[in-house]
Order: sequence, then structure tokens, then C-alpha cells
Amino acid sequence: MRLFSGNKEYKQYVYNSEEEFEQDVILNSKKLFGEKTIYIDVKKKLKGKFGEGTIPDGYLFDYTFTDKPKLYFVESERIIHGVREHIVPQLLKFKLSYKNNMMLLKNILIEKIEEQGIKIDEIAKSYNYRNSDDMFSDIISKDDLNIIVPIDEVTEELIECVSYLNLKIELREFKKFVCGDSSLFLFEPLNEEIEEVAKTLNIKNGELDTIIVAAQDEGFEKEFIGNSCWFPVSIGIGMLDKLKYIVSYRKAPIKALTHYAEISNIELYKDTGKYIIYFKDKPKKLARQIPLNDANPNHAPQPRVYTSFEKIVEANEKTTLDDLY
Repeated sequence: MRLFSGNKEYKQYVYNSEEEFEQDVILNSKKLFGEKTIYIDVKKKLKGKFGEGTIPDGYLFDYTFTDKPKLYFVESERIIHGVREHIVPQLLKFKLSYKNNMMLLKNILIEKIEEQGIKIDEIAKSYNYRNSDDMFSDIISKDDLNIIVPIDEVTEELIECVSYLNLKIELREFKKFVCGDSSLFLFEPLNEEIEEVAKTLNIKNGELDTIIVAAQDEGFEKEFIGNSCWFPVSIGIGMLDKLKYIVSYRKAPIKALTHYAEISNIELYKDTGKYIIYFKDKPKKLARQIPLNDANPNHAPQPRVYTSFEKIVEANEKTTLDDLY
């Protein structure tokens, strides 16, 4: 791949080592993960449940969401290391060493955050915790393992193999392009979409509890209505435990939101790296359909977007999709 900026041609850079790749991830961590995140560069061996231990590249403390912070393992990888030989076994070791080790490690994480000049106790109190120790103890004891994998190439083999682990894993492709001494980085920011929607709706991002999915008539009748489920859906790892409702956007000729359902559970769908959403009950019709704004036809959800169910309930005859995300 190549990028062009004016008369400059940028060619994709091939990293010489995982350490070099990891340093670029750390350098761009705020842009990649979000301004309200803290990358914690701690290299400490975690004891394995069945013997052999593992050393994550680092950890990410994410306080983007206003309702609850998150903690991630971060494992920067190069696809050349091999999916089945290295990457997947490493992620499995994280699962086998998570709970017990993290309770022992939390004081080190707090110390490393404070070394960056960040008042972590104040962040903890903003979430109604007594202090940072109380906050990390709660996160570790109650949350499942969350893993972010910045990697230079996301392949079909990687997606399929990772799906078999049945873990909360976010694969983030991260590429570098160079022209002389100048560099460009290509990646999709972790929380940008969520923050933008919350800003548009003028709400706290913790209030985003609904996913809107686009549906053709055949799939809508068979799966959404007939089987009370929808798949495959791409969902950001940070939203998995926040979604409570699903709403269908019916494509042309209807071009409107028509039905909704309360979500029962969300599971990985086969080996796609995407999810299947199961409903608690049969879908219900919205009190009034919410149409696409004809003056803004490109605002149809493709393939899905997040919103607040309260905004849908409050919709009136003038409400369009422009008012929901």
C-alpha cells in the first residue's frame, strides 16, 4: 500500500521488530485509544494457572465512558510472528493468568499512573470510588478480561482463530507509512465514534445503550422478526456490556426505523469476529417510525450505529435519523 500527500509518496513501512512496532503504538496511544486513556508500560511476568507465565506488553486504563472505567491488556503484535504459533497462545495465557495476578499487580499499575503526574485518586472519586485501590479492585473482580491487540495486519486467519478463544478481544490494525524522515500512521481510533455520537446528542456517553442495525426486507422478516435475533454485527469492545436495545433500520423503500427489541445477550458469531444479538422477546413496533432525512440521504446507518433509547422514545413527528446520531 502507498499513500500520497501532494507530490510526496509514502510507502508502507515494514517494522524490524515487535519492540519498534510497540514504541510507535505507545507514541500514538492517545490518538489510537482516546484522550481519556492512560497507557501503562509495565513489563512484569504473570504466573500462569497451569505453570508457564506470560508478559503482556502493557495495560490501558480507559475512563472515556462516564458510567464506568475499563482496564485492558494491550498486546502489540506483528502478523509475521504467526497466528497459531504465537499470537493466539499468548492471548490464551492472558486468560489463564488474569484474576489472581491482577490483584497483585494493581499497586504497580497505580504507581506507574501516578509517575505520569496523573491524579488517579481524583479520577476514581469521579466514579464514586473511595480511591484508586478501591476502583481497580472493583474493575478486576467484576469485569471479564478485555484485550486490545494493535497489529500491523488483521487477516482472516487471525479473526477466525481469535474467535475460538471466546474472549473480549479488539483487533486494531495499525500501519505506518514513510517518506524520507516523514511518517504517517493509519488506524481507526478506539472510542472516537462513541464520543462523537454522545457529543452530537449532548448526552454522557454512558447513556448510549442502543444499537441501530440496517436490514433488508428478507433478513428482517426471517431473523429480526422470525428468530428474534440479528447477526453478524460489528460491535466495539467497549459497548458490549452497555447495549440494552436493538432497533431496526429498514432500507429502501421504507428508509426508517420501525421495530425495536430488548437485548437478552450478545455472543460471538461463529468465526467471523462479529457478534449475534439475541432478543428477550419478540420485537415491537415503534410508536412512530423515524425516517431518514431526505435532505441527508447519506446518513443512513451502514452497517450499524449507537444511540440512546431515550432519544428514540422521545421522538416526535419531526424527528429524523439526524437527531439520533
